Amino acid sequence: MDGANPARTSLSAEAAREVIGRGRTAEILAWGDGRALKLYFAGSRRVYVEREARVSRLVHRLGLPAPAVFDADTPDGLHEVGGRLGVLYERIDGPTMMRDLGARPWCLAAHSRLLARLHARIHEAPGEGLPLLRPRISSAIERASGLFDRRTLRTADERLASLPDARQVCHGDFHPDNVILRPGAPVVVDWGPAAAGHPLADVAWTVLLFCFAGTPPGTPAPLRSFLATVRRLSLHIYLREYCSLTGRARADLKAWLGVVALLRLGDDIPGERRQLLRFIEREFARD
Repeated sequence: MDGANPARTSLSAEAAREVIGRGRTAEILAWGDGRALKLYFAGSRRVYVEREARVSRLVHRLGLPAPAVFDADTPDGLHEVGGRLGVLYERIDGPTMMRDLGARPWCLAAHSRLLARLHARIHEAPGEGLPLLRPRISSAIERASGLFDRRTLRTADERLASLPDARQVCHGDFHPDNVILRPGAPVVVDWGPAAAGHPLADVAWTVLLFCFAGTPPGTPAPLRSFLATVRRLSLHIYLREYCSLTGRARADLKAWLGVVALLRLGDDIPGERRQLLRFIEREFARD
């Protein structure tokens, strides 16, 4: 059901639209016949959208829990609606793990263990054909030159050089809101940042997200405190399960946190900048 599907039709601006999801860079539209169009907002770079389509096809072909991609009759397989670029996917019905936890908080432990099992499964796959993660981290360190002194960045470069190399599939943004709980077969979505790299770099991104991701504006302080406690518990269960499944050690994971924090800082995620800056300064002050 990959790009070779016979129904490779162009999409028109007149096609019916039902928004079923929305993120920072795109909205998800129902598109009939068990499909969903991820339609990027105006101004999105074609090279980035094409990258998402390409890596999504690859991870689906590897047999990972990822939706199939349906290509358009264009050189890069992208669809276009009203001047906006999109990728047409197999539609995956079901709540995200995050939403399901909101409705059934007693599932926290089971869902956290499932999150670890899915991540471990992804990391078993070879990343051949995916962009390399290590050069992306190196570039993020270089781009941070105006934010930190030379010693900090030199230490970051040295840390990255000392870390082991690997080229396994890394999702790049793995968290409960990117896992759809399709009955009997959970599916992971949003593979745009996927790369070939060391699995612990990918785990480090997830750890930083759990630690620093913000809450919606206006969230009452008691609720923020409660959510922070829930995140810490979920992260503890996830890491314990992941390390048990893979044999990887938390001590080895810690070595990746600083350099991956620099990568995450480069994404300029709202609400995280100040915390990440402090974390990076503390992390490399130790060396």
